[in-house]
Amino acid sequence: MPDNLLQTSTSSAFRRHAEIHSFFEQYRDAFNALEGEAVATLYAIPSGIASDTGYEHWPSFEPICKNMVALCDLYRANGFLSARFEFGTFIEQGPDFAVVDVLWDIAWRNKSPSSFNATYNLMRTSRGWRVLLCTAYSEERLGG
Repeated sequence: MPDNLLQTSTSSAFRRHAEIHSFFEQYRDAFNALEGEAVATLYAIPSGIASDTGYEHWPSFEPICKNMVALCDLYRANGFLSARFEFGTFIEQGPDFAVVDVLWDIAWRNKSPSSFNATYNLMRTSRGWRVLLCTAYSEERLGG
């Protein structure tokens, strides 16, 4: 591969990585504000979530929003304070798709911090990066 092509490819990949990191800062900020609707706007339509309870398909905005509002309510009821994240595995899949494994650290009001991983299949849309599929594979269940 010619050096100039490699350099262009590398700078494009770096830019996409930075864009996706910025996307997850928005995602974190929406959760930190416990704004379920704001979280929901960061999902593609359609999209879905996979977890130990199975797969849930969201064909429109309404079920995404309902899920994220309920999740934020559950977090609020359990004393959620804030979330931090760091990227684990990052797989770029061309200019418009990526898979990112994210480690989340959660601070709680009256209990020890917790951590979990989730993997996100992302797609670039006309509104920016959006979640196509979230696989929540190591989060402990919250009561509430």
